[in-house]
Amino acid sequence: MRILFLLIMVVVMQNAQAQDFCNLLKKEVSPDRTIYDYSSPFDPNDPPVVRVSRNYGTNPDYATDNFFMIFEITNPLESIYKKTDTGEVEKDEQKLVVEFEDKSKYTDDSIKITHDFTNDRTQAIRTIFYSLNEKAVKEFSNKKIVKFSLAGYEQAVPADSANAIMHYVQCLRDVKKD
Repeated sequence: MRILFLLIMVVVMQNAQAQDFCNLLKKEVSPDRTIYDYSSPFDPNDPPVVRVSRNYGTNPDYATDNFFMIFEITNPLESIYKKTDTGEVEKDEQKLVVEFEDKSKYTDDSIKITHDFTNDRTQAIRTIFYSLNEKAVKEFSNKKIVKFSLAGYEQAVPADSANAIMHYVQCLRDVKKD
């Protein structure tokens, strides 16, 4: 009987924990209540390597629904440049590869990687704002990310972050449009 009780408690705790992820989402609503912005929580001074965001507008003239994940990798500054006959130029880079816990992969080699710099300008930041279509939402809401790469530069995702990311995608997938 004790074992059954413990199993029930574990299931209840897991369900409660999943619900907490939805409560952690940041939500902003425009004053006229036509634009809704949701995002996974993060510290702007120390953003996670993967964030989830969704914003939509309910104004019939400007109806929008943007659901995306933001992938970032910090690398040495020189890694975003290539040498040419005339000096160094910034690389044009593409390709996102996401590996999940079950060893399956999600690949998109058509999206452009943007470059930025850390505040102290000593490192480069590679970023992709990856728009989630229905297929991608299904993938990312049911699988935990182990690692991803941007243009071949790899980044591991800690297990607790992977769990949170999966739940944030689930929460934002199920957002009810007001």
